[in-house]
Amino acid sequence: MSNKKIVATLLSAFFVSSVVLSGCSTSTTSTATSAPAEKPKTETATEAPKAKKDAVSLTLAIWDKGQQDATEAITAEFMKANPNITVKVEVTPWNDYWVKRSAEATSGTLPDVFWMHSGQFLKYATGKFIKPLTDKVKAGEIDLNNYVANLGNVYTLDGVPYAVPKDFDTIGLAYNKDLFQKANIPFPDDTWDYAKLAEVAKKLTDPSKNIYGFAAKADTQIGYWNDMLAFGGSILSPDMKKSGYDSPESIAALKQRYQMILDKSSPTQQQMTDTDPREMFKSGKLAMMFEGSWQINDIYSSDIMKGKWDWAKLPKGPKTRGNIINGLGYSMSAAGKHQDEAWLLTKFLGSKQAAQIFADKGAAIPAFKDTQDAWLKSKPDLNLKVFPEQAKEATPYPAGSKSYPVWFEKESQIMAPAFGGKQSIEDAAKAVAKAMNDAIAAEK
Repeated sequence: MSNKKIVATLLSAFFVSSVVLSGCSTSTTSTATSAPAEKPKTETATEAPKAKKDAVSLTLAIWDKGQQDATEAITAEFMKANPNITVKVEVTPWNDYWVKRSAEATSGTLPDVFWMHSGQFLKYATGKFIKPLTDKVKAGEIDLNNYVANLGNVYTLDGVPYAVPKDFDTIGLAYNKDLFQKANIPFPDDTWDYAKLAEVAKKLTDPSKNIYGFAAKADTQIGYWNDMLAFGGSILSPDMKKSGYDSPESIAALKQRYQMILDKSSPTQQQMTDTDPREMFKSGKLAMMFEGSWQINDIYSSDIMKGKWDWAKLPKGPKTRGNIINGLGYSMSAAGKHQDEAWLLTKFLGSKQAAQIFADKGAAIPAFKDTQDAWLKSKPDLNLKVFPEQAKEATPYPAGSKSYPVWFEKESQIMAPAFGGKQSIEDAAKAVAKAMNDAIAAEK
């Protein structure tokens, strides 16, 4: 699938909020990978075809410990209906997840089923490491039209689907209500812009108590990519052929974030490397941070912050309100020894029943249509609606090209030291742009 098609597919996710908030399903255009016109009956664990009776063990690999409980609840339902199949949920932290998957891919030992990310998809699809699902779709075993915003096409290459949609995510502003109330400052609302964010961050910073107003971390998806978009810049040009890091707007956005470190209203880059801002927030030492919807359960688990925090939309920039949207999927190993059983598991993971479990537990915003409302209600004390509401303003995660893994690795190697004061932000941004453009030019 071309880069333009991937972008167009993800752009349709802008309209997810109308699905979530109205409870009505969006219509999707049939593609070569769509199921037959007659919509198949939705599978549940009790309706799944019976696998052969030999005892089989499968591994399902994920990277988020915060979603382990929900994942194991789903696999427990699957195993009830398929007593001859045992599923082990294996959790590998994000920083090590793709290193491990890459080694397994080359040795033919990938997990039977594993989480797929849009930034890694092309590598595994073009390398033939993951199982094509064309025959399953054509046979009506799964209907990709069951998923909101054409998420079924995100993991499609040259008309061939390689993953079943799991969820989608956007970014929100988490804030400590307790610190705001003690300082007699109104909570963040839809009127906030970046100037207001910086102003309040300074007011809430208390060096004597080691409390900071905001975490201005050098981060992409949950960090300055959102800033760059809000300021009118871009990560990539619309045709994905040129970096946007060196535009005046993008540089201005990067500088405003770094200024919060210089103003000491944010921890230093080294402090945030040593202790993740989310951990600072969970311990009550951070007033505000950008964070993804997938981390809600992790923050919610903090006894210190129980009842003392909430979500708001990201601040408005000079041009717009920036946000990054992405969606995960389930892929099967092409070299797995138990393909039939792995497919039974994959199909159930992509079912409405599984999505409902994820939604009820608040683990992630499920991709299956008409299950998002349960996710919104999973934690009624939190303003979760900011995530789907921002989907219509969001920009797709800038993957979908062979050059992405090359330039993305170099991006962090350049920007992190710059936020640590080793290089000017402008020079670093221009260096990233050159690295991106060189990688794009070398793309075959």
